[in-house]
Amino acid sequence: MRGDLETKILEVLWSTERPLYVRDVLLRINEQRDMPLAYTTVLTVLKRLTDKGAAIRKRTGRSFVYSPAAEDEAALAVRGVLHQHGEAAVMHFVKQASADPRLREELRLTANIS
Repeated sequence: MRGDLETKILEVLWSTERPLYVRDVLLRINEQRDMPLAYTTVLTVLKRLTDKGAAIRKRTGRSFVYSPAAEDEAALAVRGVLHQHGEAAVMHFVKQASADPRLREELRLTANIS
């Protein structure tokens, strides 16, 4: 479960092609707010997102940059379900997909592309 600020920070990370420093995230978040956030607030939220597996932290010199762990909200949700329920989630999904011809075809096409 994510709070509003975690969601907004993930949206900032998703909006760019490159990893961002805390300061970059802070500037983008504060552009959208009446009351600016503190650097330490954004740093704390980024650390929480990293701990939850929603963001990736990488050292660059003496600093860190952050990027999203998945390409969008749906991908994060799938990662969370797989992490929490593992093989049982996959088996349940396959059973559900087998019952839906449209979804089965989408999966077949995706598997052929990968």
